[in-house]
Amino acid sequence: MADSSISEDEAPKRNAKTTTRRKRARDDDEDAVNQDDSPPPKKAVKPKPKPSKPTAKSNTPATSTEAPDAKPSAISSLEPSSESNRDASGAQEIYWLLKAEPLPRYENGVNVAFSIDDLAACTKPEPWGGVRNPLACKNMRAMRKGDLGFFYHSNAKPSGVAGILRVVEEAKVDESAFDEKDPYYDKKSVKEKPRWFCVRVEFVKKFDEVVDLATIKKHAEKGKQLENMQLVKQSRLSVNRVRKEEWEYILGLAGEKDDGVGHGSDEKNTEDTTAGAEE
Repeated sequence: MADSSISEDEAPKRNAKTTTRRKRARDDDEDAVNQDDSPPPKKAVKPKPKPSKPTAKSNTPATSTEAPDAKPSAISSLEPSSESNRDASGAQEIYWLLKAEPLPRYENGVNVAFSIDDLAACTKPEPWGGVRNPLACKNMRAMRKGDLGFFYHSNAKPSGVAGILRVVEEAKVDESAFDEKDPYYDKKSVKEKPRWFCVRVEFVKKFDEVVDLATIKKHAEKGKQLENMQLVKQSRLSVNRVRKEEWEYILGLAGEKDDGVGHGSDEKNTEDTTAGAEE
């Protein structure tokens, strides 16, 4: 189950305030307001400056007393180079981070808690339904079969990356949006023009220890490796993109190696479980 409450995915709207700034009047508007019957004053004639004598050019380059701007560190894109999300060698380019809440929380009278242990116990691919944020939904629609992502425990003790999941079925219409009894029913969503989509995922690995949010933020300070991570920049987003270098770095924090974990492993099983999930 996705961590898809409005409070998690969407920042609260600010109260509108009346601005005290006034629009700057155009010059011709000012003239119209200030005009009277007296003739306009004559413009003062400014004497033309005398040309200065040319001076010999110096071979010494001009120097500035201002400090040069610091060069920004190179940031890789959060967009894959192709729709397949694979580079020329077939390796995944963009990774993912999906949030769910492991502790009890009720929506529409239903407990929506879902942990990495719950995913591990699933006997067929789990639909990551209930996402009701446009950017989070867009991220899911960019996922490709076989993609790996982090399973993130949200609003937990501690919150953080708990393990790894794999996408086994690409985004399809999220039918839960049409179900009035579902925790994330959306009365504005209609089948003829669906608004929400979801992927199906399966368990890959649980970390020995959660890479908690405090640790991630420590490594996201200015100039550090996770400074530009979407999880930190857009903390309320429930489905995040993760750059390859960020993926590898967090694996390191978890004591794991990026040795192709989950990629291409037991491909037959993946196909079988996907087929079993079809309704």
